[in-house]
Amino acid sequence: MNNRFFPIISLITLCGYWLIISMDHSVTSIQKEENPDFVLSEPVQILLYAGDRFLAANIETIRAQAAMFSRGTEGFRLRAHRAASLLNPCQEDNYWFGNASLSWGGAISQGMDVLRNASNCRYWDEWPPFFYGFNQNFFYQDTAEAQRVLKIAAERSDKNKAAFYTYATMLGLDLVKNTKIALKILKNERRLAVNKNHALMLDKRIKRLEGLLVLREAHIAYKKKFGKELEHPDELLTTGTLSSVPKDPMKLGYEFRDQAFHLKQLRVRQ
Repeated sequence: MNNRFFPIISLITLCGYWLIISMDHSVTSIQKEENPDFVLSEPVQILLYAGDRFLAANIETIRAQAAMFSRGTEGFRLRAHRAASLLNPCQEDNYWFGNASLSWGGAISQGMDVLRNASNCRYWDEWPPFFYGFNQNFFYQDTAEAQRVLKIAAERSDKNKAAFYTYATMLGLDLVKNTKIALKILKNERRLAVNKNHALMLDKRIKRLEGLLVLREAHIAYKKKFGKELEHPDELLTTGTLSSVPKDPMKLGYEFRDQAFHLKQLRVRQ
């Protein structure tokens, strides 16, 4: 097709796009807050931006970042990060923010998809496989897979090679030690953050993980004091082992399952 037709096609598509938006925005302000925006399919976006999938991915990443702290945007952010990852899996901001917003915002599997795509595309970059391996261990306790991917991250790195290999050998520790290591890594990531929104999200992740550590340490203290397994989390409060339940700044909370405390996962419509 002659290149002169691309602007015409793009203009027609853009008009259709804004027509859909204008129809969608006829809802009430409350509905807008609950359904802040929608994400066009990847083929439509490629057509809309005259075949420039990299531009489309950049725009979706920016839209997702802008909605990071807005109420009721979980489903939108999930779709936007996923679309950006499919349009351009090498998009750097998308995997950094996707990991913070999705993986640590309760949508673990969706965040892992973004990291997996980035790991495969950015074959020179140590951080996507590191985050992927870190999450495999912390969220899924899959030591073997985490070690495999962390070794890939180590092989890609010069500065962090030894640290990544060391961390890989430490996997499989008890939950309290694992949580303390995770906190140390998150605080280091926060120290390196240059984007304000990324830094704010990391602050929330750190506070959320600190709350989980309080619960896990209280669980250990209960078992030592009473010599039995914890059957219900409320027993930590009724026995005075814990004065109050930590508040999760991300409003997701914690859950007690499989005889251990975990970060509660988010259920969103995709």
